[in-house]
Amino acid sequence: MIQLAPMTEAEFASFLERAIPRRAARYVDRGVWKEAAAIEASREFYSRTWPQGRATPHHHFCHILAGPERTRVGELWYTAECEGGLVQFWIEWIWIEPEYRRQGFATEGLRLVEEEARKLGAPRVGLYVWLDNPAALDLYKKLGYSAVSLSMGKSLDPAGGAGPPG
Repeated sequence: MIQLAPMTEAEFASFLERAIPRRAARYVDRGVWKEAAAIEASREFYSRTWPQGRATPHHHFCHILAGPERTRVGELWYTAECEGGLVQFWIEWIWIEPEYRRQGFATEGLRLVEEEARKLGAPRVGLYVWLDNPAALDLYKKLGYSAVSLSMGKSLDPAGGAGPPG
């Protein structure tokens, strides 16, 4: 049995301190950012995304808690906003701590957040997933998610050149 619990301001600050290097590392691994610039780029991304921090409208930050002890096994961030006459509901981030993976916590967390989407009247739940994350792809497919759009890219310089001309 799990539950989602909103983060306090202090917990959000801790979440952000974990999120910044995680995003930086992922974007370096994927060749999107250079290592020397990644932490600052990640900070800037979150600063733009959450201009009011935890209080940024339509953004919801939760811990995933398990069992009667309410052990923190992960975190989840979702957005819900009315646009075009419908509630647009997006799972922006789900993270299960490595020692708790493959125990059903992500599945249950996603089911709980889907219940929240239903309560808010959302007709669908969206999320983004990188194709180099087969575990996440398998999980989402198992839960009934399917591709509705595709973002494509082409590497022009696998060695990570100096950037665009000046």
